[in-house]
Amino acid sequence: MSCGGPLPGRVVMLVANGVDGDSRVQKAAWSMAAAGWDVVLLGRAPGPERLEYRLGGARVVLLPVGSAVSGYERGRGASLRSAWARRAAYARARAVVARWDAVDAPRSARLRLAAVARRRLAAHPALDALLVPLGAGRVAGRLRPALDGLRGVLDRYGGWRSLNPWFRDLELAFAPVVAELAPELIHAHDFHMVGIGARSAARLGVPGRPVRWLYDAHEYLAGIEVPGRWDLRGRLRRRMLLGVEREYIGRADAVVTVSEAIAERLHRDHGLTRRPAVVLNAPLVRTDGAAGAYGAPEAAVPEVRRAVGLPPDAPLLLYSGGLAARRGVATAVAALPALPGVHLVLVARRGDPDAGELRALAGRLGVADRLHLADYVSPDQVIPYIASATAGLVPILHRPNHELSLITKYLEYLHARLPILCSDVAEMAATTRALGVGEVFQAGDTGAFCRAARTLLADPECYRRPYRPDGAAGRALPGYGWAGQAEVLDALYAELTGRRPRPAAPPPAGPLLLTPWPDGPGDPGRPCTARAADGGVPTVQG
Repeated sequence: MSCGGPLPGRVVMLVANGVDGDSRVQKAAWSMAAAGWDVVLLGRAPGPERLEYRLGGARVVLLPVGSAVSGYERGRGASLRSAWARRAAYARARAVVARWDAVDAPRSARLRLAAVARRRLAAHPALDALLVPLGAGRVAGRLRPALDGLRGVLDRYGGWRSLNPWFRDLELAFAPVVAELAPELIHAHDFHMVGIGARSAARLGVPGRPVRWLYDAHEYLAGIEVPGRWDLRGRLRRRMLLGVEREYIGRADAVVTVSEAIAERLHRDHGLTRRPAVVLNAPLVRTDGAAGAYGAPEAAVPEVRRAVGLPPDAPLLLYSGGLAARRGVATAVAALPALPGVHLVLVARRGDPDAGELRALAGRLGVADRLHLADYVSPDQVIPYIASATAGLVPILHRPNHELSLITKYLEYLHARLPILCSDVAEMAATTRALGVGEVFQAGDTGAFCRAARTLLADPECYRRPYRPDGAAGRALPGYGWAGQAEVLDALYAELTGRRPRPAAPPPAGPLLLTPWPDGPGDPGRPCTARAADGGVPTVQG
């Protein structure tokens, strides 16, 4: 960090993925840079090389994440030889972590004892070496999960330090770079980064010039489905991840989240002194009312109907997003035999692991020719890309977290002025009925989906009329655009730092894409999202 303390106007954003495909993170970085903030977005590289990109006026750096801690923990459960091979790197990493833990230590007697123990082991390699055999090999490999599980049950914060050493590797990769960048404000996206944001801010502030930090809660962790009674590992994992958030959220200088309902629950659950601000997962839309992409010529914007080779008069239901079972997409695929002539397009990430199962289902039902897959486009192009569909689908299944917000795809459908077929999850079903833009069906019920689809397809114009300027949806749309959300974020940044930077230039034209940083390494295209193929990013669903 610079000897003068934080750099005025410097904002460092943290996210545990590869940025590409995370529209909330991209829009936040892009729009805050356009507002005049010096934004550097740190994400996770898909491989061992550091990659650098530009996103509008923001700089994006993807950092390789090693396995000095998690690799040692996995290895010593397998064999003594594996533990010895990784011990030196692990000892160095543990010494660094011990120094960082010392910042947290005054808050907890337990943490003080643990920090002292780690420092002494790091300072005495011979003592450390004697302990290696005790934690290695088959017997210890069977005992340690049980001990870790006990920590997870007894520890107020879910025992995340023991149960998930990957968090330590993540901090070892990110924290030194955060220090080099000398931010005035840290914006920690999602629960993976809440601890790193808190601990970095505590270490980097200087007398009279604290580093402020903001926690961006992308979802309501406590509302994610509870694993089954006998899924002890899943329950411990859930408790651990909730514990990370619980330990650090109260230290944030401000919290933002995606809906009023989640803001209220976070305020209540954690006893926050201030209610979280709401920044919706709203899409980028043109302010001139035209149908083209934000800042891009209309001629450059693709159309999903053309992408899948369908004529204008073919009924086309569209779903955009992840294809995991909880998204309920199988309900729509299973309905196709009862909807002759109707096509379904799934706009999903290339290589989505659940796409194959849905294709297989369509094949068994004899409707493979009416199921199409289309690639994602950049966030600013989504609205015109999907607008040629007949209707947008939100077939999401009932989960506590699914009831609490208007998800990104729903708001995108609204701005594309699409009729909407929505399952009866609370917030989106209520909004669909209030605006009059679609039909609601019972989640997971193929028959109910078919009936709702037939009703909507019989007169889709009926559901487009509310989008007129004097209609309920037309009047509501301005509040569902990203421009208003960016104003909330910009005002919060200004409040936390005590400054309001002057926008350097108008927002850059052209698609919102990651492009190689001029003076740094980077592939000539967009990087693959770094939710590692080995499942390295822990999730509650995991």
